[in-house]
Amino acid sequence: MYYMYTDEELRSLCRQNIESLEMWARRIIHDQFTQKYGTDFFNYKISNENYLIKKEVREHIQCMLKKESGRFSRAVDTLFFEHIIYFLCNPAFYRDLFKAVLKYAYPQGLEEAREFLERLIPIRNALSHSNPISVRQAEQAICYSHDFIEGIKEYYKEKGLEQVWTIPRILKIKDSLGNVYDNPTDKNVGGSIFQPLQEIRYGDTYSVNIDIDSSFSTDEYDIIWENQNIQINEFNNCKNFVITFKEVDVSQNHTIRCIVKSHKPWHKYQFYDCEITLMFPVLPPL
Repeated sequence: MYYMYTDEELRSLCRQNIESLEMWARRIIHDQFTQKYGTDFFNYKISNENYLIKKEVREHIQCMLKKESGRFSRAVDTLFFEHIIYFLCNPAFYRDLFKAVLKYAYPQGLEEAREFLERLIPIRNALSHSNPISVRQAEQAICYSHDFIEGIKEYYKEKGLEQVWTIPRILKIKDSLGNVYDNPTDKNVGGSIFQPLQEIRYGDTYSVNIDIDSSFSTDEYDIIWENQNIQINEFNNCKNFVITFKEVDVSQNHTIRCIVKSHKPWHKYQFYDCEITLMFPVLPPL
């Protein structure tokens, strides 16, 4: 079936699936380590001289948080794919924290988990550096990512926590100004707020594109776009929103909001499951 996609469509689909895997992996790393070692587990010391987490990873986290302090709400969100494998497949961490979590996706244990996760590294690298991938690699990226995520969902379902975790989330926001915002968790109460810093004026055209957790089918949720709290029906269930600002849009605090609402009878925030808001001034014409 993947032969029917254009190259760019297939690459986008692969990126979305691997990014969904990364989001779920960071969730379980954060959850399991926080439960055992506390919220500052990256700096946890086994003894006066020995840290729980190796130096290379701690230095990476410190560097990323310093370099892009406004981008990451949690230290775990700075982790690259190789770091995720380090956490999940470190023998001590696997035995103490992840064996029960990963058994659904990798019933043969640690080496099976490492094997299938490491197969994704060259595919992810190719996608990140605009290098070509084969249809077979696309199949691997999508299938292996789904196997991992479905295994995690099964674990939380067994623990009775499925309602905490199984909601469609907006993972990434990209706009026509070149801004890219990661959204692995809600950055504000009830959602996330992002503020583009570029100048925007009456008459300008502005577009936004969102990536939603690809482990959810598009027929499992609705997408609603609002401009200044007014629903724009023509963009219902679209992952892309475009607006040309009119005189009525001129404001110090203009808002564009995207709401995701699953078809389940319950929702994380009573009426919806995920919300992002872009807030910025729309200046008058020169």
